[in-house]
Amino acid sequence: MWVRLEKSEIDLILQTLPEGSLSEKLRAPLDPDTAAFLAAVETDDDLEVDDDAIISRGDDGAFVMSWSWVSNEMAGLRPVAEKLR
Repeated sequence: MWVRLEKSEIDLILQTLPEGSLSEKLRAPLDPDTAAFLAAVETDDDLEVDDDAIISRGDDGAFVMSWSWVSNEMAGLRPVAEKLR
């Protein structure tokens, strides 16, 4: 599961969290190549990438977490207007 936390929320957690692997992850600075990977994703109306997207690096590139638009119709669901009837 992925949860977006604001810096103020991370700071509050770190005030009460004992030292360990989780606190180390929360304190870790962004990798210097993060912005380059985020900018390299070709976005459009159906594909978006957040500024704080998760990046999973490999030896020759990275997977960048993105958002894909899926309409109700594409998912095989009834349109909202039909649900209200």
